[in-house]
Amino acid sequence: MKKKLYPTKWSIRLLVWCFLSLFVKWFNIKKHLPNEVKNIQGPYLLLSNHVGFWDPFLIGHLLPRFTHFVSSDAVFRSPILRLFLTGLGTIPKKKGIRDTKVIRDIIGVMRQGEGVGLFPEAVRNWAGKSFPMDPSIVKLIKILKVPVVVAVMKGMHQFNPRWSRKLRRTKVEVSYKILFTPEQVKELSEEELFEALTQAIDHDEVAWQQEHIHPIHSKHKAEEIGHALYVCPECQKLNTFVAKGNDFYCHSCGYYLHINTYGFYEVKSSHQLHFDNIRDWYHWQEKWLINTVSQKFEQDKNIPLLEEQRLNIYRGEGSEEIKLLGEGTAYLYTDRIEICLDEDINPIILPLDQIQSLSAQLHERLEMYYNDTAYRFVGINKGVSALKWEVAVNTLWKKMGQDKKLMAYIPTEILEGEQLLGRE
Repeated sequence: MKKKLYPTKWSIRLLVWCFLSLFVKWFNIKKHLPNEVKNIQGPYLLLSNHVGFWDPFLIGHLLPRFTHFVSSDAVFRSPILRLFLTGLGTIPKKKGIRDTKVIRDIIGVMRQGEGVGLFPEAVRNWAGKSFPMDPSIVKLIKILKVPVVVAVMKGMHQFNPRWSRKLRRTKVEVSYKILFTPEQVKELSEEELFEALTQAIDHDEVAWQQEHIHPIHSKHKAEEIGHALYVCPECQKLNTFVAKGNDFYCHSCGYYLHINTYGFYEVKSSHQLHFDNIRDWYHWQEKWLINTVSQKFEQDKNIPLLEEQRLNIYRGEGSEEIKLLGEGTAYLYTDRIEICLDEDINPIILPLDQIQSLSAQLHERLEMYYNDTAYRFVGINKGVSALKWEVAVNTLWKKMGQDKKLMAYIPTEILEGEQLLGRE
């Protein structure tokens, strides 16, 4: 008898089901599940927008049939998460690397008659606005030739923003529909599939909140926001925010903001309000950092573009558990990353052109692959932004002509040199 791919453990599934049933009831999370999805038979592909940690658990739980999810292999390095993800038959994928094995695994699971879920944005968005998708998702749809179910989560960024560990009480709803039948997958072109999928999954949380004005019940709406917002729009300095409760301020210039009941920003200092929401601020700072790094690309290669002190540095070889090397400082130069451990006078030098992938994981972790060795940076102080490293390195890769490594969520036209004209 052929061994089953990614088998599940009933004990883990039952435990997770009981917990999520209570979780959904406690937070009053609503679902819109039409009969066409409820009664679906055979294998299917489940696609969704991607916001926070709970996404796969919730959209899978609210369906009547069990779904295997594809997840970054980085989360498997946590022993507790690995136990649950393995028990739930989760399919691992290397982050930021073209992984043909995961495609074979998805096909194999579907041949068993089971559904598979993944997030075509590939990463959780930081500001509630859906990221651009990798166009290669439609090639997978064409290969699989199964029904495509789409789930759209609304309110999830207010409830569980990527950059925060704390949940907030607010309105959350998940809507499902069958976007493509197998016949439509066969008939439509890749361009038509991609356009329809983009429109179906796209969600702007700020626009949705501006229209519906749902209250957000939390006393911690600003805490850890420095993971997502790393440039002060007033003084344009990096890593200057201190956050507590529903307020955060720049310790360099005193720019002071309050997040109100509905998640919008109000200025409490004498400065002007540059942005009243995270979406507009996020897109401004992305352009600002890309332009800043681009301008410095031809300058002295021994002047660091970014410097991150007080980091815990980890390393893992192959599939082994990642281990702490020690505390240290990381520097980003135009051609390399240098890791200086406090207890070692010899820096670890990682040439950018040899780094296979680099991405922000969870809230504050920066993780990269270099010659199939995983390195991880975690800030000892709360609020360290791994996101700015991801944006800066992608800018440098674009300058170096290493387009295959670029994250799909960073707009190509900005990486190619669109100039920042102002804050607003």
